[in-house]
Amino acid sequence: MNRKQLYWAKDYTYEARQKKIGWLNEIIESLHEQPELGKYEDDEDSEELFTQETITVAQRLMKLVIQEEPNKQDIRELYILLKIYKHIRNSAWDDICKYVENLHWVVNIWETFQNVIELDIWHGCEYQRYSIKEPLITEGKFIRGSSSIDHHGHIVFKLEQNLEDNQIKIIWQIPNETVIPDEYIPESIEGIIDGLLKYSHLEKKAFSSLKITVFNGSYHEYHSRESDYRLAACIAWRNALENAEFIPL
Repeated sequence: MNRKQLYWAKDYTYEARQKKIGWLNEIIESLHEQPELGKYEDDEDSEELFTQETITVAQRLMKLVIQEEPNKQDIRELYILLKIYKHIRNSAWDDICKYVENLHWVVNIWETFQNVIELDIWHGCEYQRYSIKEPLITEGKFIRGSSSIDHHGHIVFKLEQNLEDNQIKIIWQIPNETVIPDEYIPESIEGIIDGLLKYSHLEKKAFSSLKITVFNGSYHEYHSRESDYRLAACIAWRNALENAEFIPL
């Protein structure tokens, strides 16, 4: 399937990646000097630090960015590790995760993307695995108006069991770019994964064996931004969990 190149792919060429070495070194040095940065600054309830874990993922990313052709599997494995703990460790972890998300799309996904993403993100996780009992359609809207910046993100997807395997299968079934333009696909799908992981951690349940089909939504020619679709996808998850019933596998 021929799609135009992601406009931000230029930021992940070998030459562009070299400019991130200083950023990663700063993260590593800051964590060494201030170990307390290993948790969120406003997280007063937690005493657990993830300082060394964050240094380790920064070092792993450093090894990848200095390679002219980084190993695709290494990027995929780092992506999954970062994604699982996004929003629950610290802000540096989240920043690294965002960079690796985009790198993963550029190197591993976009050129061969056939409208399907398959993930097995719970390998080795202690959570009990759950799937949805009955199919459910959910909708998320992030539409805001203000005097400075307007937002328009709108996505609709269907959740159903995928008991053929333990994977999560995300299918992009948007008929054409007049519904949601292709440039919003990565943020939409990453938002779906973010929402799934967020509520999995909250419920202590590994939501798995799921098929998630994105089939509708909308965009605004002037007000839509990529991040609006990530937020809309998370809102769709929140709405789904108000009505969904999950069963253990």
